[in-house]
Amino acid sequence: MRYSMDGRQIKTSLQTPDETEAFRLANQIWHEQTYRLKQGLTIEEQPFSKVAEEFIKKVEFEASADERSKYHPIYWPPIIRRFPMAYFGDKPIDTITSADLERYLLWRKTYWTSGPGSKIEKIRCERNGRIYSRAAPRKVAALSTLNGEMVIIRGIFEQAARWGYCQPLVMPSTKTRKRVDNRRPSFTNAEYTALLRVCEKRMYESFTAERHIQAKDGRTWKLPPPNKHVRADRIRLYAYILLMGNTGLRPTEAKNLTWGNILLYRETRNKPDHEKDARLQVRGKGKHGVSVPLPSAIYALGILWDLFEEEIGREPNDDDPLFANHEGKRINSFKRGFAEALKAADLERDHRGVRRTPYSLRHYYISSRIEEGVPVHDIARNTRTSIAMIDKHYAQVSTEQIKDSLRRGYEDWYTEAKFDAAEQATDFKVAALTRKANKLRKEPSGRKGIEPAFDPAVPDEISPHAVGDDEHGGFAEAVEGDFR
Repeated sequence: MRYSMDGRQIKTSLQTPDETEAFRLANQIWHEQTYRLKQGLTIEEQPFSKVAEEFIKKVEFEASADERSKYHPIYWPPIIRRFPMAYFGDKPIDTITSADLERYLLWRKTYWTSGPGSKIEKIRCERNGRIYSRAAPRKVAALSTLNGEMVIIRGIFEQAARWGYCQPLVMPSTKTRKRVDNRRPSFTNAEYTALLRVCEKRMYESFTAERHIQAKDGRTWKLPPPNKHVRADRIRLYAYILLMGNTGLRPTEAKNLTWGNILLYRETRNKPDHEKDARLQVRGKGKHGVSVPLPSAIYALGILWDLFEEEIGREPNDDDPLFANHEGKRINSFKRGFAEALKAADLERDHRGVRRTPYSLRHYYISSRIEEGVPVHDIARNTRTSIAMIDKHYAQVSTEQIKDSLRRGYEDWYTEAKFDAAEQATDFKVAALTRKANKLRKEPSGRKGIEPAFDPAVPDEISPHAVGDDEHGGFAEAVEGDFR
């Protein structure tokens, strides 16, 4: 079959020797392609796998031109090739419907539990030029994971529509019918303080000559002190926890920091403590900004500066990482050391049983700032997030902790109420003293007449019965007669 359409000469085989069937197929192809042309689509159908690979190339080019995040060409291609390409394969992209995507979401949720991923033991990964493998996860995909992957799939279909491969498609929603408690695990002020105390104790233990260990069965032995690298690692971990809990940085933002990103500190580090200051130029998760730390974070910077000088033998340069090991190389993660510190402090999980991570320190910072009455808008700007995100994930502050803020405007009412209560208590005390004084003034047995009752309404200067405290805590009577 040979024909002209859209200014092109097209030749295709009908794959049949029957002339009648050939006419039917030729007529069908002609009408289908005429319809596609009128709808603004390409004449030929495009398989999903081909469109997905074309989309990956576009992402890589845009990232190289700084038109999108540099993380997209790293993390998106493996997701695209493992999940949507495996499901849709060579199916023409213009034949994929919203119903197909709904079925895909169900398939994706159970991919690692009962789907194709259940037969995979190891996953091959490549990071920073290093190839390694890790165990395949055995869990249902979380809602946040599905939301993130649907962003990628939405991008594929939107780009395919711009290329003329398909019509715009309505994406299915990944919302659950029942809202789960997905707040990130945090620390209370007491828990955060306890964690720092445990880290301090572990630092000081590393400087002792030896430790005596006694088991439950009575056995004892001596444990030599850790080497200098372990001691330095514990000091670094302490500074990390102190800095993260007083800045609210994301772990990725902290990892990317260099000393050149720490503004003002180099100029003020030798000044008195109240004059030291710093600003942190942070970047990560596709976001960037300047963070204003709390004073304790500046103290942590001093620890890291002194440790760098001791291990490397010079002051840190602007291109040196803030968190560097004994060789001056960047530390990519404190996850393992942080887990050990949590275990030592018995703080591995929060009250819901959710395991804490270094991200919990960011949550603690945001929650504690809310408790201190800092405006949420200011917190959002300093932590590079949105007010809605703070309310959804971070603001697990009890109403008791913000009761003064909730009752703002009623301070005078509480002051007046306290004054009335004190005045009422004074009235009760005066009445009790009056009853006691009247009882003392009654005439003893055998005497004639009764002394006049004490009247508190009569001023002391004209009352014949002035009552006052004596040195023994009782009452001194200024009346004639013997009451003993």
